Amino acid sequence: MTLSRHRALLLAALLLAASAAFLLSGAVPAQSAATRTCPLTSSEQDPPGDVPTYNLTLKAKGSSCTTAKKVMKAFHKCRSANGVVCSKKVLTHWTCSGRKTSGTPVLFYANFTCKWGARRVTSSYQQNT
Repeated sequence: MTLSRHRALLLAALLLAASAAFLLSGAVPAQSAATRTCPLTSSEQDPPGDVPTYNLTLKAKGSSCTTAKKVMKAFHKCRSANGVVCSKKVLTHWTCSGRKTSGTPVLFYANFTCKWGARRVTSSYQQNT
């Protein structure tokens, strides 16, 4: 075997080992790890319920917008009518935290973040009191 052929085989083996290590590490490709803004239909912005709540923004990182919308709906179902806290996991895996960002006597603005591993769903909403 010639020296250049030996180097080529060694380089190929190193590239194969590096690729395998990347795949086994569970690294998320850059495209799917990017934060994406999810479009909301008018019915998703103003969902039915006892308390008027208006979803303003929804963003997903490491998950699809379809999943993010399911998480958003589950969070609003979990939290109390006038609160921003959901004390249990939603959709089995997601842990959520929320906080009011501002308000007046008749409404408040709030946001929440739900996490499952490296996945994130964030949203802001307005609620009439």
